[in-house]
Amino acid sequence: MGYGGSHRPWPLRVGLPAVFSKGRLFAVVLSAVHALAAEDPVPVVATFSDDTSAAGELHIIGSRPLTVVPIGEDRQRMFLLRDLASIEQEVENAGMQRPWSFKESGKTEKVYRDGEYPLINFRTRLTLINGSVVTGHVISVALSFKTGQEKKKIFLQQQIKGTKEEKLADVFYVRSIRMTANALAGGGPLRGSVEDFGRVESVTALDNERGYVLFAKVTAENLFDFGTVLPGSYDLCVLTDTHALTGHSDATPCDKKGDALLEGDLAAMNAKFPLADDFFNDRWILALRGNRTFAKALVYKRRSDYYEAERWTPGGFLWHLEVWDWHFASPDWKVDQRHILIRHKQKGGEKNRKLMTGKMLDAVKPGRELHLRADKGTDEAWHFIRDLN
Repeated sequence: MGYGGSHRPWPLRVGLPAVFSKGRLFAVVLSAVHALAAEDPVPVVATFSDDTSAAGELHIIGSRPLTVVPIGEDRQRMFLLRDLASIEQEVENAGMQRPWSFKESGKTEKVYRDGEYPLINFRTRLTLINGSVVTGHVISVALSFKTGQEKKKIFLQQQIKGTKEEKLADVFYVRSIRMTANALAGGGPLRGSVEDFGRVESVTALDNERGYVLFAKVTAENLFDFGTVLPGSYDLCVLTDTHALTGHSDATPCDKKGDALLEGDLAAMNAKFPLADDFFNDRWILALRGNRTFAKALVYKRRSDYYEAERWTPGGFLWHLEVWDWHFASPDWKVDQRHILIRHKQKGGEKNRKLMTGKMLDAVKPGRELHLRADKGTDEAWHFIRDLN
């Protein structure tokens, strides 16, 4: 069984437009497609819908390159994996649908049957190594993903249809793929090491320009590596077995400049915060940065009394560290987007982490190699926020 949206292999849409389907022109074009698709595997980090990630090597199965129909264009475009910096599958719409069939052949009247199944439609966002972006709908493709000695299939497709036994949350799909070795104009590597803070469990980076959370490859030596990332700045977040270290900068997207935050803005935001629809019944805004057009709230959330809690967090609780994007639309603050930096299932007896912010994790630029160490002599490097209990 492979990764990516279905418990069965998804049929591939192959073939060329009808205009190429005759004579020598077809043979010439088919040869060109074979040549275009013949490329070596590329190193990647793949992130999935259940917030897991894996590093490995990726290549396309078959002779057809990655093919996308850009939004607003009536044509297909083909891409080599080595020319891409990242692939993102964005949910266009999702919902539970009732099974149906046409009542009579040749007529539009439908007959609906009992039950429901999940249906998700995607648009695909490709970032090329020259910094340009193409967004459209992918022609379904299967890829071979090798992690260590294990090889699996993952799928990119425009639509996923689940079974009647599934809910939307059960559908498993690829969320993003980052090509970690491809050179990017204006971008660069982002990596580092952690000392004196225990064993590193995960490292994430919030892209301040694009609003995406990236996942690093972490080693047993407490090294982390995001590979080659896009131009811009990144607020980093490190989870260890004793600490949660996070950056929380004033950096915002270049088109989201605004007036400076006011003294009463955090209190006004806290008045609206409990009204947000959220799974977690305990949640706190810990800090606020940015501006009144694009404010970044650092949020801690926890919950212990949820379905199957004894299975996933026996004697403990589930907690998140997130950043919520807000904007001020007089007279109220409104939430725009939420980014999960850490999602942790803490079991009973596990040590509560100490949450600390550090300037060296704020708005980090590509091309830097960070060396994060505990500074026991002063409070300048790290600022304690709270115990995550």
